Amino acid sequence: MKKELTPRKKQALEMRSRIQNVALELFDKEGFENVSVEQIAQAVGCSVGNIYHYFKSKDELVIQVTSSVDAQYSVLEASYLADEANSWHDKLLDFVGQTLVISAEDPSLYRSFIHGIRYPQQGILRDNEKRVYFRVLRELVDGCKQEGTIHPARDREELVADLVALHRGMLLEWRIYEGAFDLPRRGRRMAAALLDGGKHEEEERHTQKRRSGWVRVKRGGRRRVGGSRAKTQLLRA
Repeated sequence: MKKELTPRKKQALEMRSRIQNVALELFDKEGFENVSVEQIAQAVGCSVGNIYHYFKSKDELVIQVTSSVDAQYSVLEASYLADEANSWHDKLLDFVGQTLVISAEDPSLYRSFIHGIRYPQQGILRDNEKRVYFRVLRELVDGCKQEGTIHPARDREELVADLVALHRGMLLEWRIYEGAFDLPRRGRRMAAALLDGGKHEEEERHTQKRRSGWVRVKRGGRRRVGGSRAKTQLLRA
């Protein structure tokens, strides 16, 4: 049974969220380096000590935005690991859609995303082993490779990077067009195309490896080179 939060705990969570929202708005308007903790406290309507009660530093105001969303990703992770009815491929596509919805619906998370783009030196958006988001992506990709829906030879880290880029690109596109399309649906469709395209890439690489062992000969034929049992095969149009 889910334990209800006490009024004091709810008030603390609301204050924490308010501090983060106000801070991110100020960072967006004035620039991160131009905003002091004192200004944040004044805008929130609390003391500087109250700010430091929730956050150790100004940097942590931004970094800890990801903590709440990672908690949501952990819930999804547990459900995927316990789910034996659906394929890993379907679970991966579901995660793509779910994370887009979470990112779009959380104003603080979106501001943190924009802040991370403006201040890349803080590393907020970079792959981090502590972030649940990246961990779940790797688990789902590994599951897909084990069941055969992703080619076993496909590079996991490259695919994870592609999926992250897809997520961020889709989120920005959705914002640019002011929510004019179904974000999770399009995200899942593009992710499916990315996964399916990977199969063709692996097939093409395999074909290229075979072709690399052939050389042109007269009358449109090709001769296999390498090995003591080289054979000649004519390829006719």
